[in-house]
Amino acid sequence: MGTLLTLHNQFEKFIERTYDETIQLLEKAIDYCTHEGKGNVQDLEPVDKLRIAGEKMRVTARLSGIMAWLLVQKALVNGEISLDQARSEPSQLDPFDVCISEGQMGKKDCPEPLVRMLDRSRDLYGRVVKMDMMAMRLYAKSA
Repeated sequence: MGTLLTLHNQFEKFIERTYDETIQLLEKAIDYCTHEGKGNVQDLEPVDKLRIAGEKMRVTARLSGIMAWLLVQKALVNGEISLDQARSEPSQLDPFDVCISEGQMGKKDCPEPLVRMLDRSRDLYGRVVKMDMMAMRLYAKSA
């Protein structure tokens, strides 16, 4: 039982740290998409502008999916929802193949700040996927 409690405490800490990191990255993405990112694409061809817009959407969709998962986990940890509610399909992470994808633009064709956000959000998503698998095992043991 002590090991299970330790795992639960580690999971709570992971959720809090990851939540903070996701919020920070979301704030950067919003700022980039509404201000800085507009200036980086003025001289590009329309098709390239469209591709960059798609990559901006990939970052925000990835981060939104992570945030939704984190909020479900926080609600579960705080006793606001049941384990069955947390396991329901709407509470699951967005599809792995879509979120882990590198996208269709080469990194050399993308503005550097966007490349950094794409990389960070992809790494973050990968960590959350691993934690989600660990959480399922943890919750299976505690059920």
